[in-house]
Amino acid sequence: MIAAVNEFERTGSRHVLRLVSTYLSFLHYAQSPSGHFHNFMSYDQVWLDDQGSEDCLGRVMWGCGSAIAVKIHPNIKQVAKQIFDRAIRWIPITGSLRARGYMTLGCCNYLKGEPDNQTVRGLVRRISDTMCDDFERNATSDWAWFENFLTYSNGIMPAALFIAYKLIGDERYRRVGEECLAFLTKTCILDGILHPIGCDGWYFKGFERAMYDQQPVDPMAHTLSYISAHEATGDDSYLKLARISFDWFFGHNSVGEALHDPVTGGCYDALAPNGANFNQGSESTVCCLLTQLFALPYVDKFENM
Repeated sequence: MIAAVNEFERTGSRHVLRLVSTYLSFLHYAQSPSGHFHNFMSYDQVWLDDQGSEDCLGRVMWGCGSAIAVKIHPNIKQVAKQIFDRAIRWIPITGSLRARGYMTLGCCNYLKGEPDNQTVRGLVRRISDTMCDDFERNATSDWAWFENFLTYSNGIMPAALFIAYKLIGDERYRRVGEECLAFLTKTCILDGILHPIGCDGWYFKGFERAMYDQQPVDPMAHTLSYISAHEATGDDSYLKLARISFDWFFGHNSVGEALHDPVTGGCYDALAPNGANFNQGSESTVCCLLTQLFALPYVDKFENM
């Protein structure tokens, strides 16, 4: 949904608009009467769970917010808004850090289309405050992070704080965004190459980090965080880091092997010590597409870096 909406905004393609409608219909079908969402469906279209994860909820809100933000068919915007509004009740009680990051992105997008909605504006401040509270409670001089571990999609939180800062103007969001992103950069960009935290063990404070398996969701989130930091601060050094994160997909990584497949347009699922995992799953492909869409406005600057 997020990728298709961004591509429709760029091209106005009727084919892409049909994809947006398809994905929105699925999200509408996935929403339960409570406003939450199912996450797992069998091939015969039977839901396999009673309720999906908080991450699932946050990503849906990011997707619907994306549709509300752009100039698109009014029926699309209306349905996306209905789905979003039915899910709002879950935002204040969401515990997952990453889900709150996704929700912040969704709410900020929502306000691009509905700038006078004070309820959603208040939720941006509320969620962003909780993320800053988490950071200030857990950060130390040698571990400037929200939790005592780094896992997946780590760039989503700084990206959300920078985008919230642009909307709300609270300097606390910018400050925490810069501090946590500096820590993430120091941890993951080594000798000019992005080394995302590996999912084969993650990275717990005081223990050795996992270098593999690196997953495409992380370079996507890194790219978004650096671009968001640049847009919030005007600092071009963030674009150099965005370029490094972007290039991870195309062979500038610790193995020297491209994850993007130009033949299928897909993306391999992970980077292992001996090369790519050759499965091309939907999340990996969408993450690669999103990274390209996020970077597209900066292609000329990237080429000069």
